[in-house]
Amino acid sequence: ELSPPSKEVSVTTSSLDAIDPAVASAQINSGPDNSGSATPGITNGGGQTPIGKPERVKVKDVQPTMVDLSWKAPEGDAEVAGYNIYYNGDEIASTKKNRFTIKRLSPGTTYTYTIRAFGVGDELSPPSKEVSVTTSS
Repeated sequence: ELSPPSKEVSVTTSSLDAIDPAVASAQINSGPDNSGSATPGITNGGGQTPIGKPERVKVKDVQPTMVDLSWKAPEGDAEVAGYNIYYNGDEIASTKKNRFTIKRLSPGTTYTYTIRAFGVGDELSPPSKEVSVTTSS
């Protein structure tokens, strides 16, 4: 007896150059009970090693209008090209270093940041743990 066929789900964009089809394709295998509840097999383009999330995000310096963040590079064999810094989920900056100074902040205000590593093919890591900091008054 043959197993049920797999189901393929594809993501398309309006521009063929906007995304690598290997990244946008996911395959969901139907389980033996034909429930469709199996593990998604999402690739990150070319079978590269997935990038781990940055670790140990820390506030190194706090001033009334700036904060200095640092973090540890992800562990693993994936090549990291840089890092994106996010404030409340919105990307605000990118850097190739594992340290970044955020300027033009308001005194006495709390900010929450996360960091995501990105690879040479622009694949993104999961977000780091959040770090919150309140600028001095």
